[in-house]
Amino acid sequence: MLTASVFVNIPVKSIAKAYTYSVPAELSFLATGWRVFVPFGGRKVEGFVLAVGEKSEAELQNIQLKPILAVVDEESWFTPAMIKAASWLADFYLCSLAEMMRLFMPGKSGLKISVQYEATAEARDHILLQMPMYCAVYRYLQAEGPKGRKDIAKALPELKEDLPAILDKLTQYKVLVKDYAAQKRDNARYEKLVVLTCQLTGQIREDYKRKKAQLQLLELLAAAPEQTMTMAAIKAAKVSSATVKHLAEAGLAEIRQRRVLRDSYGDVQATRQRVELTEEQSVAVKAMEPALARHDYQGFLLKGVTGSGKTQVYIEMAERVRNLGRQVIVLVPEIALTGQVVMAFKAYFPDDIVVMHSRLSLSERNDAILRVRRGGAGIIIGARSALFTPADDIGLIIMDEEQDMSYKQDESPRYHARVVAEELARIHQSVLLLGSATPSLESYYRARKGEFTLLTMTKRIGDLPLPLVKCVDMRQELRLGNRHIMSRPLQQLIEQTMAKRQQLIIMLNRRGFSTFVMCRSCGEVIKCKLCGLPLVYHQGHGGRPGKLACHHCDVAEPIPDACPKCGSRYIKYFGSGTEKLEQELHQIVPSARVIRMDRDTTNTKFAHQEILAKFRRQEYDILLGTQMVAKGHDIPNVTAVGIISADSSLNLPDFRAAERCFMLITQTAGRAGRHTEQGRVIIQTYNPEHYAVNCGIAQDYEGFAEQELILRRQLFYPPYSRLVKLLYQSEDEQAARSGAVQLIAAFQQHFHGDKGQQVIGPSPAVIARLRGVYRFVVLIKTANLSAVQAFLREQGLHLRTDVAIDIDPITML
Repeated sequence: MLTASVFVNIPVKSIAKAYTYSVPAELSFLATGWRVFVPFGGRKVEGFVLAVGEKSEAELQNIQLKPILAVVDEESWFTPAMIKAASWLADFYLCSLAEMMRLFMPGKSGLKISVQYEATAEARDHILLQMPMYCAVYRYLQAEGPKGRKDIAKALPELKEDLPAILDKLTQYKVLVKDYAAQKRDNARYEKLVVLTCQLTGQIREDYKRKKAQLQLLELLAAAPEQTMTMAAIKAAKVSSATVKHLAEAGLAEIRQRRVLRDSYGDVQATRQRVELTEEQSVAVKAMEPALARHDYQGFLLKGVTGSGKTQVYIEMAERVRNLGRQVIVLVPEIALTGQVVMAFKAYFPDDIVVMHSRLSLSERNDAILRVRRGGAGIIIGARSALFTPADDIGLIIMDEEQDMSYKQDESPRYHARVVAEELARIHQSVLLLGSATPSLESYYRARKGEFTLLTMTKRIGDLPLPLVKCVDMRQELRLGNRHIMSRPLQQLIEQTMAKRQQLIIMLNRRGFSTFVMCRSCGEVIKCKLCGLPLVYHQGHGGRPGKLACHHCDVAEPIPDACPKCGSRYIKYFGSGTEKLEQELHQIVPSARVIRMDRDTTNTKFAHQEILAKFRRQEYDILLGTQMVAKGHDIPNVTAVGIISADSSLNLPDFRAAERCFMLITQTAGRAGRHTEQGRVIIQTYNPEHYAVNCGIAQDYEGFAEQELILRRQLFYPPYSRLVKLLYQSEDEQAARSGAVQLIAAFQQHFHGDKGQQVIGPSPAVIARLRGVYRFVVLIKTANLSAVQAFLREQGLHLRTDVAIDIDPITML
C-alpha cells in the first residue's frame, strides 16, 4: 500500500509527530513537499507530506489508515532545501517540524478552513424538530443548503444567543452534519487576454471589410507581440466587448485568462547613476568573489562606518550573483528601511525584485512567491520573514544592520534571522554577508576568531568626516533651571540648522505623550489591570479622545476624571514620549514643520515610506521618532541629529544594556552629514561618564568592544556562552514558581560539577504578570548548547504549553 508521512498544520505543541495516511490511486504522484488535505480528529486540515513509500500489510499490522483527501496546490510547495532547513531549525529551537514549516508559507497557512452545517433528509421527523427553535434552523438549512454559523445567525437573528447550543444538539443527534470547507485565503487576480488564432490572410480581410470594428481588432491582434492583447488594451483602443465576442464565436480569436502577479513596489522608479567604487568597497567585493565562484558557503562581516557605502557593496555582490543565475535575499531589520533599499536596488535591477514583509496583504505575498518560483524575480528584499521565501538556488544572503534586535522573532518559534540565514547559506552553499557600522558583539567575536571573514570600511564616501558629537549633561541643565525635555544646546542646534534650511532627525525611544499618570494626592500610579505596569498617556487627535494604553498588553482604557483609589482630581502626567516632544517642538520652534514616525503613525502598509518620502522632499524640517529613525536612512539634507535620553537603556536589567546604548548613539548620530558637510549631533544624557556613552560620542567601536568583552568574559555571558531563557507561565503564581524550581534542581543534578553549565533563577520576569498570567524566568548559560538542548528535550519541555523556550534570547526582559 502506498502511504505518506504527514505533519498536520495545527499549532499545538503536543502534535509534534508525523501521522501515516494512505495515498489514493488518483494521488499516486504525491512526493515529499506537497501540501495536502487530511482528516484529523473529525476535521479536514492541511498537512505537509514528509515522505511517501510502500508499506506491507505486515508493517501496518492490519491498521486501517485514513486516506489523504486532496492536494492543496498544483505542484509541490516545499523544496528539499526548505524541508532540510525547517528540520534543522525545529531541532535547534525545540519546536515541532510543522511549526517551523508554517513559516515557509505567507500567513503561516495558505488556507481558510470553515465549518458548514447541512440538514440530513432522514432526520426530518426527529423529535427535536417538534421544538420551534430547532425546527427553524433545520428548515432554513433544508431550503438554503449547507451554511456556516454566521450565515445562520444572520438569517435567524432571534436565535443568535442560543445558536451554538442548538447546533451542537442537532449535530449530536445527527439531524445536522458538519462539513469542513477549505479555501485558499489569497485572492488571486486574473486578467482577460484575447489571442489571434488564425493567419490574417487577404481573404479574411476581404470577408471582414464591411465589419470594420472586427477587422480593426484582427489587425491590432496581428500587430501585437505574440498576437495577444489584454482586454484593458483592447478597450483603450475603443473596441467593444461585443466585437471581441463575435471574433471568438467565429473561431478567429480566443479569450483566455492569465494570472496577474501583483507587485506592491512596481511603481517605484529609480535612475542608475555611474558609481565608481572606493578602494575599500573594491577590496570588500574582491574578497568575496572567490567564494561565489567556488559555489561554496562562507560568512563575511562587513564592518563599515555610517555613510561608507555598504549598500553599494551589497548591489555589486548581488549583480555578480544574478549573473551566475542564482538568487539573492536582502534583509533589513525594519519595514521602514524597505523602501530605501528597494530604491537603491531598483536602479540596477528594475524588474528583478520582489518585496516581502508583514504589512503586505496575503495576496501580495503569495504573488511575490509565485514570481520567485516561476523565475520572474531573483532578488528578494524584506524583513526577517523574507528568509522563508521558497527560492530554490540562493547564492547570496545579505543581512543589513545585522546587530538589530528586530531580527529576533518574539513569538514561537523564537528564531533569530542570523541563525536562519547562516543555516540556509550552508544548505545552498552560498555567501552570507552581515553588514553593520556596529556589529553585534557575537558576530564581531566570531570574526576575530576566524569563523567569519572580517571586512572593514573606515571612511565615508567622498572622505567626508564623521559627525561632530557633543554631549549634554542633563543634570547640569536641571541645575541651571531648564526643566524641559530638550536641552538649550539642542534648541540652538535646531534653530541654526533651520536657519540654513537644512533638516534634522530627533530620536526619543519612547512613544506616547506621558510615560505614566499619577495622583498627586495619594501617589497612586494608574496601572494596567493585566500586567501591573504603568499605563502610558496618548493624546487624542482629530476629535478623538485621549487614552491610556499598555504597550505590553496592547489594551487601552479611558482617562479617569478622578483617582480610582482616593477620588482626588489632582491627576498629573509625568515623563515624556514622542507625542509630547512633538508638542514641545511646536512651542519652542513654532516655524518648524515636524513629522513624527513611531508605531502610532505607521499602522498602514506604506506609512513608513510616505513619511520618509515627504521628509526627503523637504516638506518637513524635523523627523521625530523612536529608534526606527535611528538606522539605515540616508537623507541628503540631514545635517543635524538630536538624541533625547540616549542612556535610558542603561537602566534596564539586561547584560546587553551598554551595547544597546552604544549602538543607538552611533547609529543615530550616523544619519547626520552624509553628503555635503560635517554633521552635528547633540546627545542628551544623565550618565556622561559611562564608557558606552563616551565610546558612542567618539564613534569608537573597537574601544567599546574591548571594554564590554572583558565584562562579558568575567560574567560568562555571550559571546563566551550561549543563553537559553525559560519562561514559566501560569495563572497560579505558585504553580509557575514550583515548575521553575523543579527544572533547576534537575539541571543541577544532570550537569553537576560542569563549570560550563550555569543556571540562574527562578526570578520573576521584569513584567511579572502579563495579561493575568504570572511569569518566572530561568536563565541557562552554557558552553555546550547541544547538551542543554538534549537535556530540555529529555525533560519534555518542548511539549509543554506553560513553558516558553527561547534559544539565544535577545533580551532578558
